[in-house]
Amino acid sequence: MRILLALMLVLMVAPAAWAKTIHLPKGTINVNQLHDELLAKFPAWRGTQQSDGSFTDPLLRVEYTDQEIRLTGPEDADEAAVQAVVKTHKPKPPKDLKAIHQSAKKKLKALGLTQEEVDAILSD
Repeated sequence: MRILLALMLVLMVAPAAWAKTIHLPKGTINVNQLHDELLAKFPAWRGTQQSDGSFTDPLLRVEYTDQEIRLTGPEDADEAAVQAVVKTHKPKPPKDLKAIHQSAKKKLKALGLTQEEVDAILSD
């Protein structure tokens, strides 16, 4: 009962937000890059900057799975402007994954892991 009451109180006090789920083919979005592009367009969504440089209470949240991206932002957000950022998003090519994989393999072996352990860690 306390949890329900606390949840109701939070919902009454918390600012309302919109949520938009966008279905995009895997590999067509760089989520971190999209997040940065949205914050570049809407800098107030970063939240309140603290003295240490970190941010609290951000107004933008980006969640994703392999099949979809869910954007959550302020209720008064211009959804057309958000869609424009998403539509103009051109993901940067991934870094050389093979080189990263080889570097990781060397570092894991240097730590004393067996080949079997390294393969298990680096398997997809």
